[in-house]
Amino acid sequence: MTLTLSEFVGAAGGGALGAALGALGGFALMGVIVVVATLLASVDPDTTLVGGLAFGPVFGPHVMFASGAAAAAYATYIRRHDSARDIAQPLITYNNMSIVGVGALFGVLGQFLARLAGSVPAVHTSDGKEIAMMDSLAVSVVLTALIAAALWARKPAAIRQQWLPWQHNAAAVLTIGAVAGAVAGSVYLAWPEESRPMAGLFLYGASALTLLALVFGKAVPVTHHITLPAALTAGVAAAHTDEATLILLAAVGSGLLASVLAEVWARLVLERCRMHLDPPAVAIAIMATLLALIQLGIG
Repeated sequence: MTLTLSEFVGAAGGGALGAALGALGGFALMGVIVVVATLLASVDPDTTLVGGLAFGPVFGPHVMFASGAAAAAYATYIRRHDSARDIAQPLITYNNMSIVGVGALFGVLGQFLARLAGSVPAVHTSDGKEIAMMDSLAVSVVLTALIAAALWARKPAAIRQQWLPWQHNAAAVLTIGAVAGAVAGSVYLAWPEESRPMAGLFLYGASALTLLALVFGKAVPVTHHITLPAALTAGVAAAHTDEATLILLAAVGSGLLASVLAEVWARLVLERCRMHLDPPAVAIAIMATLLALIQLGIG
């Protein structure tokens, strides 16, 4: 599989920008673009801004965020960055263009892997509805992080470091999962019915935007891996019932599961790793496939 010239150039530029801004800074920028694009798409369904721009080869999380995380691992490997787990620091501060170059390379790799994952054939339900079996962007984020870890962070961490200390214990994980799920379900129900598929993406962007606070050292709940699957679950439920209570319960249940999945990955894998292996991307990837299987099961 080959990338088009525009994809190649865009992904290289987006990856370099992600390295320069830092993974979290790039992700927050993407959040702004996603929010604006989804709102415009709700007004004009024919716009290509969501897929082509917000989640495209420049600003998509598989390019900008993933490249920033990979570049942080490389910068730590060459002893310019203190910790590959630190994805908040803008890496341009080190004035080392090899770091930016690594971002560009991983941007292209991220776009290629997303295209590769997206080429997996969709499955059709009994009524002919086409169901994608995976979230290709989330899968790409996971794979690029594993490749970067294999290159520059193979040794396990000497000291275990929690992912989000304020979102670590069981009460916090379950509470944030339930609250974010409830918010996602409520937003889905409030969204104009003809454009409800945009609700989950809007929430993903809004959740990403809040993470700008982490760049400045302020604690905020991380919820994009909860609000997106929860809104998608609300959509699955809404296809089979008009009861708002059941739709909300489905969203809350999905939010709880996604929150737990991310924390399980964080405790089993991330805490033992020297670089950032994104728990939200893992949770979104698992939830996307699980929701696809549920849709196939209920027809």
